Amino acid sequence: MTGLTDGTGVAILIACFVISQVLRAAQGSTTVALVTTSAIFAPVLASLSGVSAILASLAICAGGIGLSLPNDSGFWVINRFGKFDVPGTMRVWTVGGTISGVTALVVILILSMFTNSLPGLL
Repeated sequence: MTGLTDGTGVAILIACFVISQVLRAAQGSTTVALVTTSAIFAPVLASLSGVSAILASLAICAGGIGLSLPNDSGFWVINRFGKFDVPGTMRVWTVGGTISGVTALVVILILSMFTNSLPGLL
């Protein structure tokens, strides 16, 4: 996995996002997805220079935002309190959360271009 970095770490950031989002969709818990993805990428980030651990953490969190499916308890909170049916909750909550996560990833990728010039990112 150390061959995925190109100086800015874009591939690592995208991998953090994707793994976090897949784990969230697979088992439903955002907390477990974030902790597991962090544990997977911690040794990789420690061995790489030039990849911001802060931006990788933000990418992991952005991946945890999207893909809230019916195996997620938060999905049912929105479903019941919003008085939606399941397809309505998918449209409102799942699609909205996924758009939020991808938007956050885009902002993180833009920030990664300024890692050397913005204080605190490296």
